[in-house]
Parts: sequence; structure tokens; C-alpha cells
Amino acid sequence: MKCRLLWTLLAVSVLAVSFAGCGGGDKGADDGVVRLQFWHAMGGPLGDALDVLVAEFNENHSDIEIQSISMGRYQALSQKIMAAVAAGEPPDLAQVYEAWTENLIENGSAESMSKYVNGPNGFSQEELDDFIPGMIETSTWDGEIYSFPFNKSVRALYWNKVEFAKVGLTRAPTNWDEYLAYVKKLTRDTDGDGKIDQWGTAGQISAWMFENLLVQNGGEILTDDGKRAAFDSPEGVEALEFMVELLTEYGKITAGYEYQNDFQAGKIGMIEGSTVSLAFMEGKYTFDMALAPLPENKRKASFFAGTNVVIFADSPDVNKAAAWEFLKWFTSPEITARWAAMTGYAPVRRSSMDLPVMQERFAEIEGLESVFTQLEYAAFEPRSAAWYAGRKYLEEYGVEAALRKQMEPSEALAAAARSVNAELED
Repeated sequence: MKCRLLWTLLAVSVLAVSFAGCGGGDKGADDGVVRLQFWHAMGGPLGDALDVLVAEFNENHSDIEIQSISMGRYQALSQKIMAAVAAGEPPDLAQVYEAWTENLIENGSAESMSKYVNGPNGFSQEELDDFIPGMIETSTWDGEIYSFPFNKSVRALYWNKVEFAKVGLTRAPTNWDEYLAYVKKLTRDTDGDGKIDQWGTAGQISAWMFENLLVQNGGEILTDDGKRAAFDSPEGVEALEFMVELLTEYGKITAGYEYQNDFQAGKIGMIEGSTVSLAFMEGKYTFDMALAPLPENKRKASFFAGTNVVIFADSPDVNKAAAWEFLKWFTSPEITARWAAMTGYAPVRRSSMDLPVMQERFAEIEGLESVFTQLEYAAFEPRSAAWYAGRKYLEEYGVEAALRKQMEPSEALAAAARSVNAELED
């Protein structure tokens, strides 16, 4: 209730501001072209890549024109969507997180795509089986598909082969014991002034990093019924203790993406980051770099992250069909492979991995192919609106409090769990 009320209040507040430019695409163009508004938050090299593909789709579909409109940031996108829905003028399709989708389903704004997926212009069972595990499941509520995968990524280990070689290391760590041992070895005083100037690792305060460590250690984010926090378990405490040791004893915590800049400057031996970081890092480092899957512990486990796309129920049927045509095209093996090669996002189809554009990319970036093998066993986070808020509590009250040494990991996770449980109960 609290999350739905917040959604409504935010929508009303945004409506008080100028609302120019909202609303779906052309509802009935005289020239026979169906024009659709696609709202998203892609910018920089990611937005450039999307613009290239949208332009290609438009060129090859004379009867459809996708009008790609970037809101710049996810928060702005969320507010615009809420305001547009409240005004009865949503776009035709938009990039959304699962928690947003759940709200859109509840208020009747999201169109079920099942009739398109299973229709004559949909997918065969063989084609559906070609999608990466979990990609369709995370878009499905009560047996109906309400969104479709758009920009998904997994975490990777980026390592500096030159710095590794200096301390006698020739490969990336594969488990937690090696991870910690490598970080210790890479952290050193190279100029003899008594101060550490070469760090083993670095990172930002990240719930995503903790979540991956949690499931690798046998833990879970929530209980099976999704009603209580489960991350404050012994497995969770061990995972956070490990994260604290990595980043505060033999590494350093930075604001924003400074850790990437330090890594690119050769000051850090290895870092964790999204595969999408490639789009922002390429051309900015001069050393020999490689990627690797995250080190394992008790089990192979990871989370993929990112958003999907929804079609809005208020759009005319002809616009919905055109929107589906775009989504089907965008998730075809050929196009998802090109999207992945240009951005670092994960291709959403298994068969795309074997296409020349991906094989060429794998040849360019050592280890990227092995990183994407994590998709075969990757899971997705809880999708509820309550967890969308609860995740922030985990990051602030749990992960950050422990990394800042404000609380012991067990105390921090217990505090975060109390706030998450209150949100879930509401």
C-alpha cells in the first residue's frame, strides 16, 4: 500500500510541473506511418548505440517510426511515466524496472504481451527456449508476459594483467580464498615511502556486489514467500564480512565511479563492475586487461540486472502491434548480439553468442565470453515494489554502515532487515 500510495503522490506532484512532450505517438498519421514514442533513460555511448539501432529499424520498416526519447536518468523516466499514466497520456512503450511494471499492472496501464508472444507474429517454443534463462520469467506475472527484456547485464571481474604479472599472478581468481589472497598480494607500497600506493581492489558501496556474494555463499535475499528479509542470515553475515575485508583492508571505497578511473590509471589491480562498464572504459586504459567471471564460494551463483520494456494499454491496437514488432526485432539473435557488442549489455538469446559479431567481440575482450556464461545460472532480484524500496535500505543501513565501520556486519544487516521487513509488511 505504501509503495502504491507513493506512486500516486509522486504522479500528482509531477503533474504540477510542465507536462509538455508527454503522450503516445501519432495515433493516426495521414501518411500511413505508425509513429510510436519510446521513452527510456539511455545516454552517452549507450544512447548512441540505441539510436543507431532505432534508426536502422525505422529505415527497414517503412510503415513504423520509433521516436526514441531519452529522459536521461531512471528517476526522471519513472516520474515522467507516472505523470503520463495519471494524465491518461502514456507513451506507447517505455523502459521499466520490474517494480514499476508491477505498479503498472495493478493500475491497468501495462498491456499483456502474451497474445503477441504466442500469436502468429510471435515466437515458437524453440525460439522461446533460446532466451537466456530467467529473461522471460522476470517479465511474467500470473502466467502473463507484461514486459520484454531490454538491457540486462552481469557483474564481471576486470583485472590488470600487467600488475598481476608483477606479483607473479597469471590468471584471475576463481574462488573467495584466491580472491582475498590475490588482493593482499596486489596491495603494496611500491615506492618505499611507507604508504600503500598500489591497491588490490576498489569499489563503490553496492547492494549488487553484496547480493552476489550472498548467493555465492548459499544465502538468499528474501524468504521463499517473499514476505521477510533473509539476507541477515549467517551466510549473509559471512558475505558482508568478506566484502568489508576486501574493500577496507586491502582495497578502498570510492565515490561514484572513481574506482574505475583509478583502475584505468593502473592504480588498482582488479575491480568488479557491470559488463556495461566496458562501454565507458574502452580507450581509456593502456595496459593489457582481461575480464573473468566472479569468484565462486559455496556455489555458482550471480544476479543479472537491468530493465525491460512495457507496452501501454492505452495505445491504439495498431500502435501496440507496431511496438511488438519493434520488440521482436530488437530481441532477435542478430540485433541483441549487436546491442551487446556495442554496449556490454548481455545478449538475451543463447544463439546470439555464436554469431560473428559476438565472436569478434569475444576476440577483442579477453574473458568476456566466460563472463557471459554466468547468465546460464544467474537469477533475478525480487520484483516487488516493496523490494525496490527495501534494496535501498539494504545498501544504506546494511552494506554502507558495515563498510563505513559504523556497525559490525551482523548488526548492520539486522538493522537493514528490520526496515525491509517493515516495507514488506506495508
